[in-house]
Amino acid sequence: MNTNNKKEELLVLTDVIKVLVSNTEPGNGYAVFEENVPPLGGPPPHCHPDEEVFYILEGKFEFVLNDLDNPFQVLPGSVVHVPSNAIHTFKNVGDTAGKMLVLLTPGDLLDYFRAIGSPIENDSERPDLTQVPDITKLNLSKVFELAPLHKIEFFLPEIAKK
Repeated sequence: MNTNNKKEELLVLTDVIKVLVSNTEPGNGYAVFEENVPPLGGPPPHCHPDEEVFYILEGKFEFVLNDLDNPFQVLPGSVVHVPSNAIHTFKNVGDTAGKMLVLLTPGDLLDYFRAIGSPIENDSERPDLTQVPDITKLNLSKVFELAPLHKIEFFLPEIAKK
C-alpha cells in the first residue's frame, strides 16, 4: 500500500500518467495508473507482454486491437481488454483531453514508462492537455532504443521511398 501522499507522475510521449498503484510495491503483480491524453494523443501501434485493461473515464477514444485496419470508438464507461502481446494502440479522437484508468498485469510496462518518460515534479512541467501536441518536438530516440530491453515491439507504417 502506498502511504506517500504525492503520486508519481510521468510525461510519456504526449500523455500524463499518474501512478495510483505501483508495480514496485511489495506483493504487487500489477500496476494501476490514470492516463490523461490530449486531443490526437496516443502511442504508435505496439505490443508487449503486459496485459492491459483500459476503463474510459472522460473523452472519446479510438482503439485498434490486432487489426490495424479496423479501429473502433469507445466512450466513457467503456472497457477495453488488451491481451498479452496483442498489437494495439489508441488515440484521443475528441476535442478535449481524455482520461483513462489503466490496469497492467504484471505491471512491467510501467518500468518502460519510467525509463522513457519525464517525471513531473511541479505544475510548470505539466503540458497543456487541452491542446493538440506538437509531435515534431518529441524526442523518440529513447522510446525506440529502450523498447527491446522491455520486450516492446512497435509496428510503424512503411515509409514510401522516393
